[in-house]
Amino acid sequence: MKNNLFISFATIIILFLISESFVRFFFPQDLQRFWVYHEPKYGLPINKKNHKHNLHRFKSHKATYTFGKYHNRVTIKNFDNSNNPKVLVLGDSTTFGWLIDDENTFVHKLQKENLGYNFINVGVGGWGTAHYTLFTELFCEQIKPEKIFVFLNTDDFYRGFVSGHYKDINGDLIKSFRGYNDLQAPSKFDEKIPLYKFLKSNSHLFMLIRNVVYNKINEPYYNPWSKERYWARPNGEFDIDYSKKVSEFNKKIFLKLKDISEKCNSNLHLLNFMWSNYTFMQNTNPNKFFLESAKDFFKENNFNYFENSEKMSDLYNDPMKYIIKIDFHPNKDGVELIYQSLREEVNKILLN
Repeated sequence: MKNNLFISFATIIILFLISESFVRFFFPQDLQRFWVYHEPKYGLPINKKNHKHNLHRFKSHKATYTFGKYHNRVTIKNFDNSNNPKVLVLGDSTTFGWLIDDENTFVHKLQKENLGYNFINVGVGGWGTAHYTLFTELFCEQIKPEKIFVFLNTDDFYRGFVSGHYKDINGDLIKSFRGYNDLQAPSKFDEKIPLYKFLKSNSHLFMLIRNVVYNKINEPYYNPWSKERYWARPNGEFDIDYSKKVSEFNKKIFLKLKDISEKCNSNLHLLNFMWSNYTFMQNTNPNKFFLESAKDFFKENNFNYFENSEKMSDLYNDPMKYIIKIDFHPNKDGVELIYQSLREEVNKILLN
């Protein structure tokens, strides 16, 4: 009887180890918590500093992320440019390089062409104009960049408005705490089921089974992205007064960002890579509402502002060629298109 139990137990262990090895090699899972956390004072989502995220996977797309001391993604290897003038790079998941290998991110390609500068890419998925401003207000004096590049995406203006990181008090924008769900907090299963947390952190087989079961119970929603729907909030109808509020808020937030940058002795540049052509959107779309008058606003207030939709025309003609299907972020070709649309302007700024 004891021998049978021992043989059964040993068989289970061997099968588990074989299955674990198979999954680990052919279908590796993400065993780490999300690489973003919320700084405690204002709840701003930022990348973990001095951290390595070994695997971010979606379908067949995989990437590894390394982060430095400024909460920045580090992509350049075997070259120390830490003592060179810094360029603080602000942006959302596209600027960060979501699901893109280090050498294929557009920020890395710009950095490789300008090794006399140290690009500090602190981009975070879901960021908008208020996030860029708050990060600059909190960290600019620590980083001391010579220049600040804000790579604008088409939904940044709406996201900045709804973020809650700034409140308008007597006509002035004051940074404010935004409540959040702690992404690093243990789940109820971590606390109640023995070995659950350990297996989540160490077993690829366990995580594969867990993810399959979770997706069966909570079927994920996939946006029906198509040629007509890849851009930000394409068909949503908004109240025109709401869109006006979004626009006025963003005018104030950009003026605040400019003021913070000047106090930090940093030269601010706004570069809109026009991933989505806002002219295709509904007229009441708050992003379109702001962008239609943005050039005049930026010119009147002496901003360095650049946008180039002409070099992104291939994307507008065939967007599905340049996005990660279902996920909708730019794929390697899409990132290359963004890089080509920006390189001449960025190189010109850095050479002057």
